This record gives sequence, C-alpha cells and structure tokens, in this order.
Amino acid sequence: MWRSGTIKLVVLPMQSAGPQRNMATLKDISLRLKSVTNIQKITKSMKMVSAAKYAKAERELKAARPYGEGAQNFYKAIEGDSTQEAKDHPKEGNPKRLLVLLTSDRGLCGAVHTSISKEAKAQIAANPPGVDLKVITIGDKSKAMLQRLHSQYILLSGNEIGRQPPTFKDASLIAQGILDCGFEFDEGQIIFNKFRTVVSYTTSKMPIMTADKVAKKEKMTIYDSIDDD
Repeated sequence: MWRSGTIKLVVLPMQSAGPQRNMATLKDISLRLKSVTNIQKITKSMKMVSAAKYAKAERELKAARPYGEGAQNFYKAIEGDSTQEAKDHPKEGNPKRLLVLLTSDRGLCGAVHTSISKEAKAQIAANPPGVDLKVITIGDKSKAMLQRLHSQYILLSGNEIGRQPPTFKDASLIAQGILDCGFEFDEGQIIFNKFRTVVSYTTSKMPIMTADKVAKKEKMTIYDSIDDD
C-alpha cells in the first residue's frame, strides 16, 4: 500500500564556466611584470651607486694606508713586538694590558666584525691571573659584542668615527682618549681588519708601546733627528 506524501526536490546550482576568483587576470599579470621591472631598475641603480662608493673608498684607503704602514715599520725597526717582550720579560707586580678594537658602528659586514670580537674574547680567556686587562672599543659593533659577557673589561668606547674619510685628526682623537683614560698600561695591541679584496680581509694586530718603552729601545738611536719630546 502506498502512502501519499510530499517529495522535496533540491536543485543544485550549476558551476559557472567563467574564470575562478583566485586566478590572476591579464591585468594582474601586467601589473606584476611592471613591478618586477621597476625592482630591477632600482637594483641596477643601487649597484651603480655601490660601485661608485667602493671606488671612492678604495682611493681614500690608498691615501691613508701609508700612515698605518709607517707606524708598523716604526715598531718593527725598534723591535716593537711588545707582546712577545712582555712574555719574555714579565713585569713584576701587577702588569696591565690594553686592547683597542677597531670596528664600524653599523653595517651587514658579518665576520668582519665578529673576527675582531673573537680575537678579543680569546685573549680575555687566555689572560693570565694577576694581569689587569682592559678593552677600548672603537665602533658600536665591537662594544655590542663584548658588552653582554665581558662588560667589566670595557674601559671606554667611541663611535661616529670613520663615517668620513679617515684623517690624522681622527687618529689623534683616539690616541688622546687613550692617554686621558687614566689606565697606565704596560703593553697592548690594536686589533683591526686589513682590507685585501671586496670579499676577503686579514685580522691583524699592531703593538702599542708606552713612551718610556719607546725611548729605552736600543734601536731608537736610528732616529737621531728626534728630540726627547
């Protein structure tokens, strides 16, 4: 026996044959291509500016390099390896050492900055007991890398140096700050990176000697035209 009832029919909407909403239209593709082209133009302009800045910095470096080489030759001529001398003839009492770290304030230079901080940390770790070691940081990068774990060794810091072409005045300001810091060190080192190519450098060290040690050197007599002052 059949019972009468109501039959409900559900009509499903037919899918449209047109383009999907998430598919890019020709206008979107055209805008994207235009954006990529603009980025390529900006990148090319940045490369040209970087190349010009690099050429300028290289010319300025060549002009300033003789000052550093002259200082190194001076120390070599009078046997200025103060670190080795301190090991061979350790000072009685409480010797004092000074490290001067040269880095920049900013920049995505990677290992250029970390190599200097690693060398400083290695010397701090190997510093023998009883030796008073202090660090002067030239540049915010070296200060930031040492301040977290070795802040007790930082004597003073400087920044905003090197943004313009290096001059003798910049070196004089740093030297005067070291002399006025009140730390009577016996020997020390300047740790810096020596430029080789765009992608390579050499982490170098230059000894620091006090005026008394320089005057007492036997080979200082080769500079016979220099008076006591």
